[in-house]
Amino acid sequence: MHVFLYASMTVELDVEALSSLGGQPRWGITPSDPMGTTMRRIDTAQGGNRVITRTCASYLPGMVPSKSAVDRAAKVHRRKFADRFPAMADVPMEYSWAGHLCLTWNGVSVMSELEPGPFSACCCNGLGTVRSTLTGIAAADMLLNRSSKISAHFMAEPEPSKLVPSPFAEIGANLYFRWKEWRAREE
Repeated sequence: MHVFLYASMTVELDVEALSSLGGQPRWGITPSDPMGTTMRRIDTAQGGNRVITRTCASYLPGMVPSKSAVDRAAKVHRRKFADRFPAMADVPMEYSWAGHLCLTWNGVSVMSELEPGPFSACCCNGLGTVRSTLTGIAAADMLLNRSSKISAHFMAEPEPSKLVPSPFAEIGANLYFRWKEWRAREE
């Protein structure tokens, strides 16, 4: 399932905004609900003194997020930022974007030899760098014809479940994401 997550980043925060924000120059808050809102403050070494807001998701089998989808998410980010930082509610967002995430219906990763020679390691299922790295290691183990605990783990996973046919998959998944966003609206 080709899913896109959306984020927005403030402009570089000036001295007044930094004073209003206070606290440490770098932090992150990750919600317990995956559809909640992630907030991160980055510092100069990471791209400037800014706050990044991440929430909203959509299933896009064509793998191209529309401008309207990014714009919709940016409005949600603006509201969530203002709710959390009312003294800085007028700080504009400079960037908004969509990032690709690959999921399987049953939450398994895909790690296999596609045909003689090429190997695949994909579908981190929202567990990002760690799971992607581990599936890559397992695929490399397969390529080198060696066994490890990592490759044994991924080889033992079941096959990915088949998706519901289009357009039912898109309609169902996107309705589900919107419902989950609504349920996590305060988180």
